[in-house]
This record gives sequence, structure tokens and C-alpha cells, in this order.
Amino acid sequence: MIDSALVDVTLIEGTPYEKDIMTTVIGKRDFPRLLEHIGKETEEGRQVLVVYPLVEESEHIGYRSIEESEAFWRERFDGVFVTHGKDRNKDEVLQEFAQKGKILLATTVIEVGISLPKLSTVVIVGAERMGLATLHQLRGRVSRTGLKGYCFLFTHDEKSERLKAFAKTTNGFEIARLDLKFRKAGDLLSGRVQSGKEFVWLDMAEDEEIVREAKRQAEGR
Repeated sequence: MIDSALVDVTLIEGTPYEKDIMTTVIGKRDFPRLLEHIGKETEEGRQVLVVYPLVEESEHIGYRSIEESEAFWRERFDGVFVTHGKDRNKDEVLQEFAQKGKILLATTVIEVGISLPKLSTVVIVGAERMGLATLHQLRGRVSRTGLKGYCFLFTHDEKSERLKAFAKTTNGFEIARLDLKFRKAGDLLSGRVQSGKEFVWLDMAEDEEIVREAKRQAEGR
């Protein structure tokens, strides 16, 4: 609605400082290279966040949970910390990790509200299962002090057009546009359906100029 000029809006397009974040879609075959990158970053005093879709094992999702993966990371790296939404000591864990940790295993509880100045890399497991807004928030955890940042989208669906498009931009407004394109607008008239459903003859993500022209004509311009 904003992009189609149906409401007035002021856009803040700048950021307090420029972030340099490289986003890459990866799969199983890229895992050795990922481990090499993580080893290099931690050796140089930077920190890594690995975000898992689940805390416990599930037969319905083809990804390992935090509980299944914790031993793997602890065998290969020191300074591994773990937290999630059910963790009553979450704040204490995050504070301790910020001071002396190297790798943090977490769920999307880390999405907002925590500052980790040394965090250079985020690995998002099962990235195709998450919304673009969530991916954008998670990616925003890195490079908060000007570090070179890295975001790895680990997925079994490496051909995902949605993830590929997300990887090409860090602009929040453009990401909202992509979300509209891939998730569809829903029922804009009643607001009861928030995604999927759309007009038969109009695509809100692609036909912005048509909507603008309709608005101009309605206003008699």
C-alpha cells in the first residue's frame, strides 16, 4: 500500500553506518568450507552465531536441532555457548558469550535485543523455513561495529529463488517488496487472509504503476 501511494509515508533510507555483509546460500557440500571460515573467524577473535530452527529433535523437519548438534560443535571448537527461548538463564548466557564466547548456538530468540560487537558471522540453518523479515533481523546481528560480516543461509533447497533474491539485498524496504512477491498479498479488501490469496487481474507486487495510475484517476488528476 505504501509503495503504491495509497498512504503517505516518510522513508528513512540511510543507516547510521554502512554495513558490509556478504550473504551466501549454502548446502551440505559447502559445510567443510563453512567450518574453515568459522575456524578462521574465531581464531582472529571474532564470534559466530549458528541459528537452529528447533531446540529438540523432530522427525518432521530434515535438520538437526540444537540438542543434536551441540556435541558436534563442542568437539571441534572451544568457547561454545547455547541458549534458546526456553532457557531461563538466557540473558546470563548471552552476556557471558559476549565477553568470552566464540560460537553461540541459538534459536531465533537472538533475533532482536542483543548487541554483540564481535559477531562477524551468522549461519541460519533451514533458512527456507523462515520468513524474510526474520532472516533480515538475524542478518542484522552481525557487522554492528563495522566488521566485515557474513551471513550463510544453510538449506536443502539451494535453488530457492526467494533465498537467492534475499541474498542480493540488505535493503529492508526491498526485502518487504520481495516478501510481498513471494508470499502474495492476501485479501487486501477484508484483511482476513494475510498471505496467498490475491486479485485475479492484479498483482500488487508487480503492478505498482497500475495502482498509482488508478489512484491518480480517482483523484481526478
